[in-house]
Amino acid sequence: MVYSPEVTRKQSMISSAAQALLSATSAPGVTLFPEAFERIVAKLRAAIEEIAAAEDFTALTAPPVLPREVVERSGYVREFPHLLGSVHNYGGDATDWLTRRTAAVPGGLWHETQTIADVVLTPAACYHVYPFLSAQPEALPARFAVESWCYRHEATSEPGRLRSFRMRELVYVGEPKACIEFRDRWRERASRWLTELGLDVTVEAATDPFFGTGAKLLSGSQRAQELKFELAAPVADGVRQAVVSANCHKSHFGETFGVRLPEGGPAHSACIGFGLERLAMAVLHAGCDEALAA
Repeated sequence: MVYSPEVTRKQSMISSAAQALLSATSAPGVTLFPEAFERIVAKLRAAIEEIAAAEDFTALTAPPVLPREVVERSGYVREFPHLLGSVHNYGGDATDWLTRRTAAVPGGLWHETQTIADVVLTPAACYHVYPFLSAQPEALPARFAVESWCYRHEATSEPGRLRSFRMRELVYVGEPKACIEFRDRWRERASRWLTELGLDVTVEAATDPFFGTGAKLLSGSQRAQELKFELAAPVADGVRQAVVSANCHKSHFGETFGVRLPEGGPAHSACIGFGLERLAMAVLHAGCDEALAA
């Protein structure tokens, strides 16, 4: 891109247009996406698929809910209770509801008798993969391209920090060394792709947002082992956010879900996650949407 006053004006107009495209609702972090925005998301998805065609991925589309047992076994509830979105349902009968339906108004306590369901909102697309593999050890090493609507309870109006969003992940499960190689290879590919697209990308060591008294220790260990990297780009004026994350989980999910290597040890796993809405916002903010293939 050749920079000039005209290009600068165009970028400013695009940045304003990007904000106009995203119609916030009355709930923080909940946004409506019009057709023009969805066309960019579709182009990004197609570009990721084209890059991923270099390797043999099994494509999966996952639902926005996940068995509650999975997040309990995995430790997500223990380490990230502040982000988890649980599902609750009314279990009473119609007669009992007659005494409560008057409370079904804004601010009413209609939900007081609801109980937690056997599913939760999906926190990350890759959580669908590991239980699936536990019954198929012969499938290792395994590669999956999985997309899901995800939810994280981040009640903020900061641009790009959505509570409900789409995540497309490339997941590898197999030998430890191969997982590290996979993570690093795809981190470099993603960085090169986004830079060529026209985004101002930085690659940074990162940590997950652990919760509670042990958060500092867990974050320090994750950073010391270089298990997580984030690719960040501007999504609005003065706001940079992670648009891609590249992670190694070591043997955590293999041990948790009984996914074992042919020789019997726990499988390791790695993934690279693309936040489709944030990527689309970054593309619009940079004014490089025309660089995406039709």
